Amino acid sequence: MFLALCLVLCSVPPAAAADSDPVVARLQGSEIHASEFAAAAKKAKPADGIALSADERKAVLDTLVDERLLALEAQKSQETLNNPLVRKALVRAYLEEEVYEEIREPSDAVLQKFYDQNPALYATAETVRASRILVRVGPKVTAAAAKASADRLYTVVAKDPKRTFAATAKKSSGDEHQDQGGDMGFVTRADKKLDKTVLKTLLATKTGTVSKVFMTREGANIVYVAARRAPTPKTFEHAHAEVKKRWKATKMEGAKQARMAKIEKASKVAVDEAALAAVVLPARKAKPTPPKPAAPAAGKAKAKAKPKAKVAPASDPEPELIEEEPDSGDEDEDEDEDEDE
Repeated sequence: MFLALCLVLCSVPPAAAADSDPVVARLQGSEIHASEFAAAAKKAKPADGIALSADERKAVLDTLVDERLLALEAQKSQETLNNPLVRKALVRAYLEEEVYEEIREPSDAVLQKFYDQNPALYATAETVRASRILVRVGPKVTAAAAKASADRLYTVVAKDPKRTFAATAKKSSGDEHQDQGGDMGFVTRADKKLDKTVLKTLLATKTGTVSKVFMTREGANIVYVAARRAPTPKTFEHAHAEVKKRWKATKMEGAKQARMAKIEKASKVAVDEAALAAVVLPARKAKPTPPKPAAPAAGKAKAKAKPKAKVAPASDPEPELIEEEPDSGDEDEDEDEDEDE
């Protein structure tokens, strides 16, 4: 019934002229045209960021072929396979009704075994107690000025952040955690509220140290990691829903691949390599490369660089997976955050 509704509700586009839209692959009386390949290739991301390689083009076509074979198997008598919406609906319905239907509801014993085989998949995330100083960029504050201000603040907090960071943040930070001395509480890798650069820097900063000054869209930042909690395993009871979801996803993918192998073995796929290679794809802009410094003019001696003033050494941004410092009375709140993870 679902398949019939898909066919009735979705219109079928007229067949493209052979000259204007050449065929790149034929299979079981169906054709994949250059326009369809180009539309799928447009969504693919080249490894070099500029153009799809021959192997990447082949991967795009293989995906279209698999989709078409499943659609043909699901509804061989219909002539609507040129409509991608109908095709995707047919494939989805076929998988759900003919393939995934075979997967039975797992018992707790089955899930327990799956949990025991994959213990690393079920653990609370690493958390860090994070604080930040932000010097905002604004109408009257350029990025360079914000960076210079943050550099000065860095010299104040780098030597002894445990003693100086909170007071400096209360006085000079420009983010919403200023009144708390920059303290953002415990954060994890899955935190969606934090800027990605801030989160990445926090996770790479050693416990008890501050990061070097770094820039984001908001401005110049310094972060401090006061404590760290290593990942801890979840019990089977705690991870039950997650285990079941992962078990089903694994079984569904296995069933799909097994059915796909069976269909491919019984099918004949002919690829026109010349037509595939000749499909014109839109050009992508290459990422600009930074300009190389100009070479000194001939005959002129290089000026000796003036020695830089010594600044307190920055901490090494090496991730640490153990917690050395005891928590300071926020255990209940922190455990709730772990539960969410």
